[in-house]
Amino acid sequence: MKKLGSVTLFLIAAISLSTIAVLAQASMSSWPFFVEVTPSASGVNELVVPLHVMDKSRQDLADLRLSDPSGREIPYALRIRKEIDDKRQIAANLFNEVSVGSKATEVSVDLGENPGEHNELEIETTGTNFRRRVDVEGSDNSREWRTIKTGDVIFGFESGNRLAESNRVSYPTSRYRYLRVRVYSDEITDKVPPGITFVKVMMTVRDQGQQVTWDVTVPAYQLLRNQGAPASSWTIDLGARVPCDKLIIDVNDESFSRSFQLEDVDDPQNIRLIAEGELTRRISEKRQPVVITFDNDRPTRKLRLLVFDYNNPILSITSMKASAAARQLVFELKEPGQPLRLYYGNPNASAPHYDFEKELPAKLAVATPSTASVSASVINPGFKPEPLPLTERIPWLIYIVLTISSIALALILLSLARATSRMKAKPTAESKTGS
Repeated sequence: MKKLGSVTLFLIAAISLSTIAVLAQASMSSWPFFVEVTPSASGVNELVVPLHVMDKSRQDLADLRLSDPSGREIPYALRIRKEIDDKRQIAANLFNEVSVGSKATEVSVDLGENPGEHNELEIETTGTNFRRRVDVEGSDNSREWRTIKTGDVIFGFESGNRLAESNRVSYPTSRYRYLRVRVYSDEITDKVPPGITFVKVMMTVRDQGQQVTWDVTVPAYQLLRNQGAPASSWTIDLGARVPCDKLIIDVNDESFSRSFQLEDVDDPQNIRLIAEGELTRRISEKRQPVVITFDNDRPTRKLRLLVFDYNNPILSITSMKASAAARQLVFELKEPGQPLRLYYGNPNASAPHYDFEKELPAKLAVATPSTASVSASVINPGFKPEPLPLTERIPWLIYIVLTISSIALALILLSLARATSRMKAKPTAESKTGS
């Protein structure tokens, strides 16, 4: 039994060794590449992540690490600068509509417990042809009020069958449960204070975004038949595996109308349709590039543009550009100093989740970021690739482990068989003695 125990312990040790991976000794030794980042000033800085960095980074860019010359890690926030125009209405109850003297009407709004953030009102009032000033106050308890917007204007004018109006008031993002809205009379047209018929509270997020656009080499076209019709195709190399949400094409033809399909052909065994529609230009129209917009911007490198020509001549494509929402990295420095390093290319890195991400909206509200410059890619001289698992570095080890496992199993079975035989023999011997 002692021998059996020793064999079992050896087996466990061998299996454990096969799963041990050697960890990197230096903090940045697992990152194969870096670029130098030169901040332009102290305070908040920003940079657009270059294509050559995205090409070798994780798809979510969670492997990016920014450090100063001493090796200290610098927190950052990553922003995907897509165009945003989002609006969410917040349930609200109006109460206490009263006249304030002879020149204004006031109404209170209850947003309920934990209303979340809000930053815009839509106010409907009685009457036409007016220009009225609006003040907005906020409170947590409906007793103590603070002004959050004053002097904004709503208006509504009719002329013939046309109506021009603006009834929205924006204010700094707030979390107040109660709002108090005061609408002043138009000094020229209003004889009595206006009535407030409706107030809608919203959280509105608008961002024009930022696009990154780069030139793409126009490939040679290929003639083929697709669904029985003559067609032409262009296999487009974006230059790197990067996000892309638009393809901008210059066509030399004066007019055309062709059906098209755009496919992601990075994986020939899994071709994915990402856009389809019509490429059109009329004779009377101004010559402008044709823009193909994708539904999403999942990273890819190779696209195939398929155009159905039928009996028409092939489109004369003179240039191509690709475009995507900028991936913007924002960080803060107390003092300007030597260039920083942005490391990337570690597929096993976990997302850093810096607190700076949550602080960023407040920082951007009071300061405009300075723009940092980025160098070309540099190979990290301290990079140490993670060693292969022990079973791949010593492939014959698996056979030794299997052999030891088989022997240990055989010994265990043999021991159980012997024990069973002894237990069967013992009752027989006792019966003979008793007789």
